[in-house]
Amino acid sequence: MRKIAVIGARGQLGSRIVRGLIARGQAPGAIVAVVRTPDRAAELAALGCDLRRGDYDDLDSMTRAFAGCRTVMLVPTFAPVEPRILQHARAVEAARRAGARRLVFSSFIASSPESPFLVTPFLTYAESALRVSGLEWTILRNGMYADPLVPYAPDLVASGRIPYPAGEGKISYVTRDDLARASAAALLDGACAGKAYDLTGAEALSIAELAALITKITGKPVYYEPASDEEFAAMCREPGLPDYLPQALVTIYHAAAQGFLGKVTGDIETLTGKPPERLESFLAGPLAS
Repeated sequence: MRKIAVIGARGQLGSRIVRGLIARGQAPGAIVAVVRTPDRAAELAALGCDLRRGDYDDLDSMTRAFAGCRTVMLVPTFAPVEPRILQHARAVEAARRAGARRLVFSSFIASSPESPFLVTPFLTYAESALRVSGLEWTILRNGMYADPLVPYAPDLVASGRIPYPAGEGKISYVTRDDLARASAAALLDGACAGKAYDLTGAEALSIAELAALITKITGKPVYYEPASDEEFAAMCREPGLPDYLPQALVTIYHAAAQGFLGKVTGDIETLTGKPPERLESFLAGPLAS
């Protein structure tokens, strides 16, 4: 069985992709889990993965990590746009040097050049770089993660307010588990080469509709009261988070307001044979308890 490398394998999406590959029959020893600090990845080693050190900022380490792998899954970092572009360029070059045949890239649904999302210049570059790399490629444009709504929900319920500055725009929230299932399927299916998929949730909701859904699940009133950009950016500042992140979060909701996050497709079901989980079902367990 040919090896598949997953860079960022300790991350919240990357680790799920590794498990998704195993669930679809890929032998753990044929999965190269690429991480910056292997001594912190005991859970991946316990699965039986081939654990290798690789760093997006170190071309040689990635080249060594990708050695013997036919397919490489690129899950990007949270670096600012300019460093992230350089990281992606190194990863593509490392895959070439290592003799990989195919790259699968975890992109984002708001990758259109017209999108106001702060990270869009990286996304448009990264997708284009894959297309002209000379390697086989597959692009997976992920919808907006549903998962962060769970830890944020208690504060939203306590305040009775959702402040996201998205206007009347809709968002097709999708779980990391569903994205990982689809990513694993695409990695294992050579017929996905040369294709781009939009991996979205089953429905698109406005923030007002999200507030109504949380109200329904918790029995506590939550309303949509959008914050100003300045107020929302201030809410997003936390110690240890990248300096650019508050503005990135402001602009991701601007992208929603302009219709870039509301697309709904059947691509997850096409890849996996199973539709994505609906947001109400995903939130009902943790929020109702």
